[in-house]
Amino acid sequence: MTDTIRVIPIECKFGKTSAYAYYIDAPEPALIDTGIHSSAEDAIEPVLKEYGIQIEDMKWILLTHGHVDHLGGARAVWEKTGRKAKVVIPKKEAELLRNKNKHLDDYDQLQGKYVDASYQEMHKNILMNDIGEGIEPADEVSDGDTISLGGDVSLTVVETAGHSAGMVSFILNGLEWAFAADAVQMYGGAQGGFPTIEQPALYRKSLNRLFEEIKPKRLFLGHHFLDNNGNASQAQLDGEEVVKALKLSLDMDKKLAAVFKRHLYEGKIEDREGTYGRFTSIAEELEYKGNPNHLPCAFFVTMNGYEEEYIGF
Repeated sequence: MTDTIRVIPIECKFGKTSAYAYYIDAPEPALIDTGIHSSAEDAIEPVLKEYGIQIEDMKWILLTHGHVDHLGGARAVWEKTGRKAKVVIPKKEAELLRNKNKHLDDYDQLQGKYVDASYQEMHKNILMNDIGEGIEPADEVSDGDTISLGGDVSLTVVETAGHSAGMVSFILNGLEWAFAADAVQMYGGAQGGFPTIEQPALYRKSLNRLFEEIKPKRLFLGHHFLDNNGNASQAQLDGEEVVKALKLSLDMDKKLAAVFKRHLYEGKIEDREGTYGRFTSIAEELEYKGNPNHLPCAFFVTMNGYEEEYIGF
């Protein structure tokens, strides 16, 4: 395999943010992630047309994980392929593809526990609007599975959970390009200013695996993430930029874990009034001034993750 394989990044914009989908121009063309429901019409189909590509010729729709900004457009894209493309999702998150109401359950278990009640109905309406109707996946993949895109083009599935419970990355074999979406968060999304980590222990393990074992030569990320100076990175990184992104992600986890454990030990994590609730002291120390009620509520999701990890501290 040579590096002549064409990958087309597609920025799916919605509101003040965006998420990336990636088209792999293989013998059996594939789209990795799909943005939200409107992205098929607003971004994916128009960008492909600019390259002379017909969306109905797509053979695969590959989903890295079940969050709305990556899975929400799956149904609409699938419909545009004449329902012919094979839709693939990690086994651990397949129910999020089948049943859109499962997203409401996840919301209640994560940020819903902390978000101000005045936001919750609005958030749930946004989620339901941004997710297409359910689909039965053609395949549910797990770590180590291989997907052939025809000829000598194939992808290996690598579990990179942590940002979500069952997230995977797709590794383009022979080139060691990793379609990692949100498995590598650096210092957080450019809009939210905070990493979104549902399960920190798994996130840490996944980052170390990417850094020490997979060693990708190129990273295709799901968003523009921030470095330690507050600068937004490119969504596609090469060479030393890949190493830097992985190190920054590990550094941020180490920092957050240390702060959380110390505040827990000192008894500072307790129910309080105000924007940041029980995690106010942590927000103050980190000088975090973002709105934790902004969907997907990265601050609350991540604090919940560390609290679950260290509840027995």
